[in-house]
Amino acid sequence: MKNKLITLMLFTAVAFSLPAAYTQKEASPSEQAGNGSVAMQPAGNFSEKITVILPEIEMDNIGFYEAETRKFEQLTGIQVERIYGSWDDIAEFIMLDLEKNGGSYDVIEFDNAWIARFHQNDWLEPLDRYVTEDIKNGMLPGLIDKFSIDGKLYGITWNNDTRFFMYNQNLLTKAGYDAPPQTWGELAEMSKKIINDGIAPYGYSDSYIQQQSGSNQITFLVYSFGGRLFDNGKPVMAKDPKTKAAFEFLNQAINVDKICDPSALISDYQSVSNMFCMGQTAFVLQAWAGIYEMANNKEFSIITGQVAVGDASIHAAGEVPIVMTLPEAMAIPKTSAHKDAAWKYIEYMSSIEVDKRRCTAIGSLPLWSSLFTDPDLLALYPYWEKFGYQSVYAVGLPDLLWYDEYSEILMRETHKMLNGEITVDECLQAIQSQCEALAASKP
Repeated sequence: MKNKLITLMLFTAVAFSLPAAYTQKEASPSEQAGNGSVAMQPAGNFSEKITVILPEIEMDNIGFYEAETRKFEQLTGIQVERIYGSWDDIAEFIMLDLEKNGGSYDVIEFDNAWIARFHQNDWLEPLDRYVTEDIKNGMLPGLIDKFSIDGKLYGITWNNDTRFFMYNQNLLTKAGYDAPPQTWGELAEMSKKIINDGIAPYGYSDSYIQQQSGSNQITFLVYSFGGRLFDNGKPVMAKDPKTKAAFEFLNQAINVDKICDPSALISDYQSVSNMFCMGQTAFVLQAWAGIYEMANNKEFSIITGQVAVGDASIHAAGEVPIVMTLPEAMAIPKTSAHKDAAWKYIEYMSSIEVDKRRCTAIGSLPLWSSLFTDPDLLALYPYWEKFGYQSVYAVGLPDLLWYDEYSEILMRETHKMLNGEITVDECLQAIQSQCEALAASKP
């Protein structure tokens, strides 16, 4: 969930002066595959109009998306009306329109938490007739998989919000380690050494607050142990031994070994970042990409030059080193009267050429796998190569119609466990029983 802003801004098409480099359009993957060409049209001579509604991205303080939208207009002759604002405001506008079958928008925000609901209500146009194999094979697999359901693709990512394992190399060196941990066991061992030697107060902190970020982090923990929370939408957390192992590790880390900062129970992501940047912790389990830059900015950090990115995320021995991805996609409502034009906009804005320009201009993460090893981008962001290693194992949150209610149950019962009110087994059974009742109450 994004922070709520005050205003919603509406921008209609405006004249935009293009540099010479954009006076001709290079054929896109679908055009090369014979899906039709896009004709150049002079500014103001529009053949069609689409309405696009997407949230603001915090990193875009230079108007990159607005500028590229106007370039798209010049290249295609398709007029674009952009509506953008806070995530909460945009979500409200979209939901109201879809629920009343309004047809106000042609390209909409499609958040990773909406997949089950949108699919059940048959609100979106499948994109398979547009999407080429180049797109499916070229974009990060986790981003394609996250917005696919029942064998069909419904969204193309525009905001790659994948998380990564980072650590403070200086603190590890002081503790006598020349390489970061890879498993939870190694992380616990190193954390104890760092604490016992007085190098830092805690091995790590995390966000286990009773909010969305808390359920995100519990999901990562369970998946990293190879655990399962659901099986085809049915709760199985109380029956899965690997899920139990994850909860036992969490309880041990906070209440027994004290390698995790106990204030994690009330910490949000910013608090986790602040502790790391102040040298209070050695590890960030699932850092958003911007933490690297923040930790190397003397205005916000005292650990500049000490931050490193792991080759792999923390995981239980023998399990896959998953990372969480919480992306946002562009989608086409079934009510759109301009589906082909809407796809051309999505295709252009997510193309590898625009993706590279966006990465260069504002430093947001690539959508295309090859850009993690692009020489030009690595010259700007050398640590992205390791982001690429970790991104291969990106997975998303469970697809549930009642995800918000489940998230509340998960964190409420987890807090009871961490506060010593119930055991691990009682916690998992309580979560499962309440989820089973919730599922039975839904249509």
